[in-house]
Amino acid sequence: MAPPEHLFTWVDVEEHLALLAAAGRWPRWLQAADGWWDCLELVIAPGTDAEEVKQWLDEAFGAGSTEWRDGTLVLGLDDPRTSEFVGLPVMLSPEPENSHQPRRVPLLREKHITRQLAHSLQRPVDEFFAGEVQLVAFHSFKGGVGRTVHALAMADAVARRGGSVLLIDADLEAPGITWMHRAQGGQLDFCYEDLLALLQGTEDGNWSAAVDIAAAYLPNQQVGRYTSGGRVTVVPTSRRPLLGPPRIDPADLLTPGRSPYFVTEALAALAARVGADTVVVDLRAGATELSAPVLLDPRVQRVFVTTLSHQSLAGTERLLRQLGHRAPTLQGVDPASSVIITQYRQDVHEDQAERARNELGSALFESLRWPDNEPDTETHDGSEVDTALLSQPLLSPFREELLALPSSWDAVMRVLASCKVADILEPIVPTPVSPTAPEIEELEAVDHATLRSRLAETARRFIYAEREGMSSASGFLVTDSLRRLLGDHRTEPPLALVVGAKGAGKTFMYAKACAAQSWDKFAEQSGIEDVQLAVPVVPVLESDSLEYDNLTTQDLRNAFVAGHSGGPGEAATSQEIKDRLKAGLATINEQDEIRWRHLWLECLAIAAGVRLTDSGGAEAALTELGRRARAVFVIDGLEDLLQSLDNESKRTALRVLLIDVLAWLRSLRGRPLGLVVFVRQDLVTRAVRQNSGQLLARYDPYALRWDKEEALRLALWVTAHANALPTPVAKSEITELSYDELVDTLIPVWGWKMGTEKSKEARSHLWVPAALGDFNDQVQARDVVVFLAEAAQLSIPQTAWEDRVLAPGAMRKALLACSTNKIDSIQQENQEVGELLSRLQQVRQPVTVPFDLEEVGVSVQDADFLVDSGVFARGNDGRYWVAEIYRHGLGYGSERRAKVLWRR
Repeated sequence: MAPPEHLFTWVDVEEHLALLAAAGRWPRWLQAADGWWDCLELVIAPGTDAEEVKQWLDEAFGAGSTEWRDGTLVLGLDDPRTSEFVGLPVMLSPEPENSHQPRRVPLLREKHITRQLAHSLQRPVDEFFAGEVQLVAFHSFKGGVGRTVHALAMADAVARRGGSVLLIDADLEAPGITWMHRAQGGQLDFCYEDLLALLQGTEDGNWSAAVDIAAAYLPNQQVGRYTSGGRVTVVPTSRRPLLGPPRIDPADLLTPGRSPYFVTEALAALAARVGADTVVVDLRAGATELSAPVLLDPRVQRVFVTTLSHQSLAGTERLLRQLGHRAPTLQGVDPASSVIITQYRQDVHEDQAERARNELGSALFESLRWPDNEPDTETHDGSEVDTALLSQPLLSPFREELLALPSSWDAVMRVLASCKVADILEPIVPTPVSPTAPEIEELEAVDHATLRSRLAETARRFIYAEREGMSSASGFLVTDSLRRLLGDHRTEPPLALVVGAKGAGKTFMYAKACAAQSWDKFAEQSGIEDVQLAVPVVPVLESDSLEYDNLTTQDLRNAFVAGHSGGPGEAATSQEIKDRLKAGLATINEQDEIRWRHLWLECLAIAAGVRLTDSGGAEAALTELGRRARAVFVIDGLEDLLQSLDNESKRTALRVLLIDVLAWLRSLRGRPLGLVVFVRQDLVTRAVRQNSGQLLARYDPYALRWDKEEALRLALWVTAHANALPTPVAKSEITELSYDELVDTLIPVWGWKMGTEKSKEARSHLWVPAALGDFNDQVQARDVVVFLAEAAQLSIPQTAWEDRVLAPGAMRKALLACSTNKIDSIQQENQEVGELLSRLQQVRQPVTVPFDLEEVGVSVQDADFLVDSGVFARGNDGRYWVAEIYRHGLGYGSERRAKVLWRR
């Protein structure tokens, strides 16, 4: 640590000594230090030599900082009025025998500087507040950032969930909630200042008398009306008509004989006394002791609000790190701290918001500690996902309506509801502690081992659903993309691309279309009404992984020939079609797009059993076919034929299919023939190098893109299909559930949290997509199904979790199997990405994420490709991160840094 630039008074000296102590830079012989206006007292170990003290002070404060004057050691101070050496006498006091460490209290400035500043404050004796009350404190380094608005939204959200909230306006210098309560006409019988005064007056450190007095008046200060049974009780700042500083500060209550956490424990006791399960405190802004006693209790859920202004960001980050050092959060025991970034415009400040999110996320990580009994080695238990979720800053974009709030409570609540502020807070809203749980008896009667076995067996069959045979799987989840594809083509054959990453379900959808045998039947089985297009589905190419039961693609081609040939004909086999295309790859000039269009059209024609003649070729044959028949051609398995598009011939072939063939079919009068091409997105971007974004955008409504909500919906559908839900849900209803209904319906599957409902763990519905997603914020369907299969199997012996199907520990352990399966699948199905992953697996020395490219032997070009693929993310420091769904399978360790880089 660099010496201070200026030393004017004992205050500067003491401040630098405190910084050195907090950084663990004190020598062993130095035990304590106290600065006075006329001297500096250093408490030293017996036998310490004075010259050793002088030498260390010169190192700590800069060369030449001390001199001997008349036998007294003097520490020099800056005084430009004189050239003589002037300073502060240093008094060396020996450490007394049997000395005790001074009492430390939760304040930002400690009155006595000791070497103990290098350590965090002593944790509270009790891990939880009385009555299991949850205390949430909103703080901001700078005022005017939206702290009070979000505190109000938090209180309202808890009450709407059935919780009882004690909302305390603890901003003793610039109250906000108090004015709203006054404008609403609410009672001001008892206030925060009253509570502080009553608490200060107690002689035995007992708060019961103050709590009893408050409880007699607080029921009159309830606001809002909640059909859920919840309620909000407001504790305003003051009853005084005149503005002025508070007579009593919270710090005044931290006297000897009382718990260091007397303030927060009294607030929790008050909440328990009035029947509230949650306390929401709106604190004073800035680095002030008015807020410190609440912020420095690790049992408090701390929520920091900031804008993107440099002052607000820098102050928030510094305060986070300081509080993290003094009162760190014990993961899994204490509630995690959060940051809300507010008042930014999404169209202007998106990049700034993401940078701030990452920087503040790093500061939040540094405030986390892990229990002492946690192993140091990598356990592959998914705890990095918990850390990331629990320390991920939230984004609250700018809304004009929030700039000038109305005066009364009800009017403000209407504005907050219209702006959906509570939706932003959803990941951090505490779970109300319900006094009763009538459903427990019913859940105890459920045989969870049987449900887990059913889910494990069914999910394992669905991992590669295309191998079950085209007609064997009964039903499928109707996604938004499929609904749009069918709904947009009720009377006219589709001409479309269905684009998706590997494992997104392209082959499965292809198989279901073939199994339906006609377009209208496909729609009917998907629950899409009024589709009148009763035309056959004709497969042209299929994936090598597609397996058959009592129906094959050849059966469909032959059936079309029999019913629509108009004369003798025979459908070509899959192998014949593939042989034609392979011959084309070997003989057609790599730039000859016209010949490739002819060849693709020939493949469509021979799949329909049309005879080709020299007179008109495939175009004439298909035109004639369109005059007497209609059909929807389907193509899948292009990656098997074209591999990784490693030459120009393959790229030309695919580009012509995706653009020219569809355009030619679109030009046919009456649009009699449709074509749906199921294709991987990375193949599209490599084949269509110019304007690939425009092409993908055209067919974007039909893309198989599994976002977080769709991943949850798939998890529920698979569980329902396996009859593994404690309370059955009709599979047809799943697609109609809103997001909130979906989350609630999944609670019997994996619980509300990755632990007990009252635990400080991450929310399960947030944890699952975060654990399985890549850095492009995509979750593949196959990974969801693998996860369910593994987690269910591992949950079977877990008798301790009888309130849910999947046990939290099993869910975390399942992540390793999911990661391994994903890498194995990609290595088999995507040559380019697979080869890079193989190289990453073969790195011999241990690799810890994040890393430099030199550590893993990957070029910048390859790294960019992996960034585009969602495998890598590049950090602000130039090092690289690996998505959790890949990291475990690669065998890489982690610094457990809580950075979730959803965007590159």
